[in-house]
Amino acid sequence: MGTAGTSLILALACVLASAAVAKRAARLAPVATGELALAAASPVLPARLSGAVLAAVFTAFTAVHVRSWRAGLAGCDCFGAGAEVPALRAGLLTALAAALAAAVAVAGAPSIIGLASSDPGAVPVVVLAAIAGAAAWRLAFTIRLDPGEGATDALVRSSALFLERRMTRRTALQRVALVGSALAVAPLRYLLYPGTALAAIGPSDCKKKKLCSDGWTAFCCQINNGLNACPEGTFPGGWWMCTDYAGRLLCAEQGVRYYVDCNELPGRQFPGGCRCADGTCDERRVACNVFRYGQCNTDVPAVTAVVCRLVLCENPSTVAGLNCNASLTVENAVCHHEAPCLGDAQQLVGAGGV
Repeated sequence: MGTAGTSLILALACVLASAAVAKRAARLAPVATGELALAAASPVLPARLSGAVLAAVFTAFTAVHVRSWRAGLAGCDCFGAGAEVPALRAGLLTALAAALAAAVAVAGAPSIIGLASSDPGAVPVVVLAAIAGAAAWRLAFTIRLDPGEGATDALVRSSALFLERRMTRRTALQRVALVGSALAVAPLRYLLYPGTALAAIGPSDCKKKKLCSDGWTAFCCQINNGLNACPEGTFPGGWWMCTDYAGRLLCAEQGVRYYVDCNELPGRQFPGGCRCADGTCDERRVACNVFRYGQCNTDVPAVTAVVCRLVLCENPSTVAGLNCNASLTVENAVCHHEAPCLGDAQQLVGAGGV
């Protein structure tokens, strides 16, 4: 099978690694450890051996899925909670994977290390093909079909949701750049970790001169569909004041700004976890700084990560619904912080900026 077999083994290894990361998140450590070990070993072992082992593993998966299907069970969360798929489809896909791995075991193919020695120029092509194959296999495995919906409609819907989760008010070309950035900066983490492209790029991936590494949190309008408000899954945790705002966006007339931290709700991780807003090092971080000033919602005692900052032009203690007291903290280092989406925000009487 030549390089096609090498790419196939690498793709199945990526699929295993992806499932293993999801299982670790679900605290299924023993199973995850075995899958990760096999995923790491498969690309470097002789293809006949790795193909045979992968064929056996996917055959075992097939048997489990078929047994679940015959028992009338709903399916499996093989790629984490919320990724449950029908047992029959899971069985068919794993059976296909087993058959392909068996074909490689019979025909043979160079390992990725052997290929790097004999034909280094072919390695990038093989790796890219494997990544695309693993992504397609996972999409086929996890795509949801609503009642009465065809496969094509489901693919379009899933693709739209995929993009929607990553959209602010920027252009479609910037969405492509977002995914490209995730693949360039953290390709394995983007493809193998069950999450979004936004989650793939975090402060640790960025240079110190980039905004994502300056220690401050992004504005809420950057991650909340343009809304200058706390997103779902957060609560106002505290506030502070900038006394000398000289910019031209929201609060330009007042010359001051009030910043309200939107903290994660206790016991709930904000989707995507610690990351850079818009999936780029040029924007500040999201859900990374575990901190709380504490003047708002004092009945919630937890100190959680600050997801984002909303901007007000009036004292938060006067805004109904924020539940903030009047204890004042001043931090003028943020007076120059801006985001284009704040140009669209409006100051409404008694409601802050929305």
